[in-house]
Amino acid sequence: MDSNTLLNEDPFRNQSTQRLFEAIDELRSCGANHDVGLPELVIVGDQSAGKSSLLQSLTDIPFPVADRLCTRFPTRIVSRRTPERSELTKISIEPSVLDWAGVFVSDENLEARANRLDAYKDFAYSSSNITADGFKQAIEKAKELMDIKRPASTKEGAPTVGNRNFASDVLKVEISGPDRSYFSILDVPGVFQSLTKGLTTAEKDGVRNMVASYMMPEHSVIICVASGTNDLANQATFDMASKYDPRLQRTIGVITKCDITQHQDQILSLAQNQEKHLDHGWFVVRNRTPNEVASSISSSERHNREKAFFDHEPWDKLPEARRGTQALKRYLAEILCRRIKETFPSVLSTIQRRQAATVDQLGKLGPSRDSLEEKRTYLTELAQQFYSLTSQVLRGRYHGLSNESLKLRRFVREANDAFTAKMIDHGHSVPFHTPQVGLLGPNENYQKAGVGEPFGTSTTSNFYGFGNSGAKPADQFDTTQYGTGAFATLAATTHVRSQAPSTRGLDFQGAREKEGTGNSSKVFQTIGVMERFKDFSFEELRLNDSIQASPSYANPSSGSSLLASTPRPQSRSIGSNGGLFANNSSTNTSSLFSTSTSTPTTSYPVTPDKPAKTNRPVSETRQVSKIYAWIREEISNCRGTELQGTLNPDVLPALFNRQIADWKGTATSHFNSVAGLTTRVLDHAVHATCGDGTTANNIKRLLLQTNRFSEEHARALIYHRFNELLTRHLQTQNPIFEMNIRDARLERFKAALERYQSKTLSSRADSKALGPNAGSQVIIDLRDITSLFEELHMSNAQNLEDDIHDTLKSYYELALYDFIEFVTQQIVESYLNDPKGPVLFFNPTYIASLTSKAINELGVEHPDIVKQRAEQQATLARLKRAEEIALKYS
Repeated sequence: MDSNTLLNEDPFRNQSTQRLFEAIDELRSCGANHDVGLPELVIVGDQSAGKSSLLQSLTDIPFPVADRLCTRFPTRIVSRRTPERSELTKISIEPSVLDWAGVFVSDENLEARANRLDAYKDFAYSSSNITADGFKQAIEKAKELMDIKRPASTKEGAPTVGNRNFASDVLKVEISGPDRSYFSILDVPGVFQSLTKGLTTAEKDGVRNMVASYMMPEHSVIICVASGTNDLANQATFDMASKYDPRLQRTIGVITKCDITQHQDQILSLAQNQEKHLDHGWFVVRNRTPNEVASSISSSERHNREKAFFDHEPWDKLPEARRGTQALKRYLAEILCRRIKETFPSVLSTIQRRQAATVDQLGKLGPSRDSLEEKRTYLTELAQQFYSLTSQVLRGRYHGLSNESLKLRRFVREANDAFTAKMIDHGHSVPFHTPQVGLLGPNENYQKAGVGEPFGTSTTSNFYGFGNSGAKPADQFDTTQYGTGAFATLAATTHVRSQAPSTRGLDFQGAREKEGTGNSSKVFQTIGVMERFKDFSFEELRLNDSIQASPSYANPSSGSSLLASTPRPQSRSIGSNGGLFANNSSTNTSSLFSTSTSTPTTSYPVTPDKPAKTNRPVSETRQVSKIYAWIREEISNCRGTELQGTLNPDVLPALFNRQIADWKGTATSHFNSVAGLTTRVLDHAVHATCGDGTTANNIKRLLLQTNRFSEEHARALIYHRFNELLTRHLQTQNPIFEMNIRDARLERFKAALERYQSKTLSSRADSKALGPNAGSQVIIDLRDITSLFEELHMSNAQNLEDDIHDTLKSYYELALYDFIEFVTQQIVESYLNDPKGPVLFFNPTYIASLTSKAINELGVEHPDIVKQRAEQQATLARLKRAEEIALKYS
């Protein structure tokens, strides 16, 4: 071997650097260079750029340089100095961790690759004096093992065998001897721009990707080889170097074939680092000529001829350290040594971090499960994790939960709230009416429920509210401070209960003038709303609810006449005996309490039935016109043998069915929403507990199947309940039903009093006597009782419509909340908490019930998972070996 292969001032001449060199080489041999960034010199270039000739000059290995596209796989050359051993060359094949074989051949499977890897182990070439022919034979054998296309024999026109043009596995050439230097470099296939016969676009792209994978790592030093005979600006290798080394901090430029170039000026400009600046600069080299290759001149002779060439103009303008192969080799060895020194201290910690990450990834893939028992164990553990998670989120316990998408109970609560609001606001087909009350003030709980608006326009409606008048007990009022005149206070409740049919159960209080203080013929009654009274006959007075007393703060004028006597219409007498409106025996005087011993009578006008009057504001009439139109329509449709002004029993069921027409659709839509969000939560739960794509998909299919049955059952229950509502009798034992009707009638009574007051009070000059509290009292002129009666009893038809409306509304409200409760509890909660439903069925008990066939189907692994696990296991083994090497050399 030529002594020229031994570097002067070898950077690896001392023992410590040699140990580092060996450590890096061993790490690379075990494949750790793909897991840990190891320093490496990577030589790249376009096809026919002169790489093989340069490698031969750098390593003194007889690379074949005449064959077109001779570099079909990466080749790593490792040179060592062994002073006590003779020259030795060993050639082996290292499997590539980067499996580019899938790019270069489409029909290779795992089994075929495994067989090929076994064949690599048996391949070993060793020679103490390698020749060009011997090296060529070793390469041909490597091509055969790598299944690269080649002639079947040496005969001309022999058929081609092999399935690929390129391989990603690495041919490793190790040379050692007393005259060798420590040096390592990797040669990769050349990048080519145009396709020749037998090459495909996929192979062209595959070569480019493979080359890029070696250029990309930060620890790689890129040696870009460019032919001086071509336009350097159009060579693809430099474009790739700029892409993966944008700042050009780890790229070295080498220009070959300088002795035959026609671009000397451009080469000199580049070599002087003027046109394309590289941190490591440029080198110029002279390749062997075809005659020199044919004559097999020695390395020393080649070196002398190269030196003589660059010592002449114009090349002598360049620094000597930048001219020739020896200068390049020295510089590369120095960079390699420096990089190894910088990198090795962190190699061990990097290996250990990667090892931990690989173990974690293997844990996510789960253990291998080839046998039935392994699959059953795996599924049981998985089912326990899934059941624990779904039970947790179903209870609304989110401690330790990192994924917001798993909060099932929160999503269900929000959906139920939205459903309830929608049913209250829009569950009815048309809105109900609630009378407007201003004079006496609305009932407090009706105000909360949206009184004065169509029913359902307020999401805060309280259909179960009871009135609480807030009136003080009688013993908490001091009546003396308010006076005792005709308008004395009504605050102190005096229970004077009528026994007459027309006023049965009415609580009221009255006051009259002190004797001797005024004209006893001018006595007036003031009525406020009492807290609540019982058993009042609505049929007789259109009222069956409470009235609340409000204190009067007026100071009456003694002896003043507020109401003038007016003629009475034809009337009939009803014995009052303490009735609401009491007459004394005089025809021109009205007395609240008669002092006569005779039985007083009350005169009511005889008024025939009139068409229904609305007496409502225009906007209110428009708002409620549809519900009353429905009522009139059904009354007309259901006319039978009932008396005029009475109700056919078919009217209310027909109206109720029309009002609830949308319930089934709304409830079904709500349940579909709950089922959909449950499915999404379960999907996240599967991914949170199962890292196996095939098993996860199998479980999700199983969940969807179970969910489909549960959904069908739930929808059937909704349809059945809705059909029951449409067909059953309108009956209820809920006392709220009657209370709601009484409250509604009370509001109508208040509205009637307000209308009456607005008609009478403003027209009387004596109204000033009421003082600032006139709005809380009603003055009743017993001589004009007809006006009040007409407000209370507009007509039989109107009263019937109002009665139907209030009864329908009260029953609808009860049925509405009952239906909401049914959907949210009996449907939604039963669906979620069903042990055989989609949320809870997948548990260890379910796995234990499965047959062997079902276990095999559910627990089967996808081939990709098997491959991933095998790759991760190989990586872990490689990293463990790398850790041993790093510890040995640390």
